[in-house]
Amino acid sequence: MNLKNIFKIGAVIMTINGLSLIFSTAMFMEMANMEMSPSLLTIGQFMGVTFLAMALIAWKTADLANHALPAFGQVYAIAQAMWVAIIGYHVAIGAASGPTAYANLGVTAVLGVLFFVYSKK
Repeated sequence: MNLKNIFKIGAVIMTINGLSLIFSTAMFMEMANMEMSPSLLTIGQFMGVTFLAMALIAWKTADLANHALPAFGQVYAIAQAMWVAIIGYHVAIGAASGPTAYANLGVTAVLGVLFFVYSKK
């Protein structure tokens, strides 16, 4: 495995989350034990588009960064750590739970570690 592949894997995961949030917002949110409302639908779909934008950036970063790829990997490691912190906080206070929250927490933590480790080489 190399850093370029980790960016691609991260992009695929963000794409899955983004498409799920756009087209299956209620299911995605209810799997995180959140009560669906029109406001949550709106914010969920907005988050979905944001995830798709981030997926595109991650996918292209791997091709465009060249020698700066490790520096971008470090930035992505920090971003993943921020997501782990907020998802972990939401799980800890009971604001989110269920398969969506736990899967995203685990996957995000693993990606963060991979970005960190492989950006050091």
